[in-house]
Amino acid sequence: MQLRISLITAALLASHALLAEDYVSVQFMGYDEDSGRTTIYTPSIEINKDFGADYTLNVSLTHDSVSGASPTFYDAFSGASAKIPEGIIYKEDITYGDIEYEDERKALSVALTKRFESRDELTIAANYSDEYDYTSNEISAEYLHYLDSSKNRSISFGASYQDNDVSIYCDLGTSACDATSGASEKIKSLNVLSTELGFTQIIDQTSLIKTSLFYINEDGYLSNPYMRVVRDYNTTPKITEEVKPDSRKAYGATLQYTKAIDEKLTSLSSYRFYSDDWDIVSHTIEEEIHYEWTPKVTTGLMLRYYTQTAAEFYSAKKDYFTDQKYASSDRRMSDFDAINITLSGDYRLNKKISLNASVSYYDQFDILDAYYYGVGMKYLF
Repeated sequence: MQLRISLITAALLASHALLAEDYVSVQFMGYDEDSGRTTIYTPSIEINKDFGADYTLNVSLTHDSVSGASPTFYDAFSGASAKIPEGIIYKEDITYGDIEYEDERKALSVALTKRFESRDELTIAANYSDEYDYTSNEISAEYLHYLDSSKNRSISFGASYQDNDVSIYCDLGTSACDATSGASEKIKSLNVLSTELGFTQIIDQTSLIKTSLFYINEDGYLSNPYMRVVRDYNTTPKITEEVKPDSRKAYGATLQYTKAIDEKLTSLSSYRFYSDDWDIVSHTIEEEIHYEWTPKVTTGLMLRYYTQTAAEFYSAKKDYFTDQKYASSDRRMSDFDAINITLSGDYRLNKKISLNASVSYYDQFDILDAYYYGVGMKYLF
């Protein structure tokens, strides 16, 4: 007996190809980390429009509003401040705590897909984002080539290039910024090249497998201008800026398997391996299931486990760094495990309008936990 698959299953099984659909999607996401330490609100709008059978244009706008506090070292006698303290510092005054901040980010993304007579696809995209001290410009391209006439097998190659500017303000007192020049800020550059090669095979009408290899090369200012480390703690202690290497090369692989278990239930399983020359190695395992209760109601559950090793230059200890060239107390560079759980739902009001909602919990063991949610509406036209 032939298996009848649901709409969500059809979408997942066709994920290697672009689904032709004209829509407007309006979404809102809220994020709360460590019970209010960091709060993010993100409204966004996305428009997808087909022009005939050969062209699709996708445009999205996003605005992030961020407030909260970032953990780092500071001099308690001078008060919690992102500025590097001057003069004599006493060991008992060195504190690891939160420094308050606020920020906003605006982002624009535009992508155009061209389908050829063979139905191969070329997607060209441009992305721009701007925030208080960080501006990013990105261009990317991806080519999808079908290896057989039935389009059950395909390969894809994608590449992107980012040109980023990081503003370092001189009143922070960092050595990376030359305050004697009279400038109020110094601009540092960061360039990122990413490439990915993928292969997709539809096994049968209910399952497919996708695998890919990726390579990332980062070059430029990779330090965090607000992150501090303590040097010479046992002799003449001082709080100074972190220093990360000015380049990072990373590579890895992903493997995904999508399966329609029955006419209502679909699963998506994936594994990702990552390694870089900072000695960070990570593994990500994810399982996602979707169930179509009725033609109008679909729910989803996602479970993700992540683990990584620490960068060679990381330490959260006050008495660790002396004359090491590279030093960081950035907790994202530490060894840690994390879990992520997401519940989602989609309700189709009619043929044109659907509503969606999700709630997630993220726990980075012994470091932080966070809750975030999303609500939105999608209109087909």
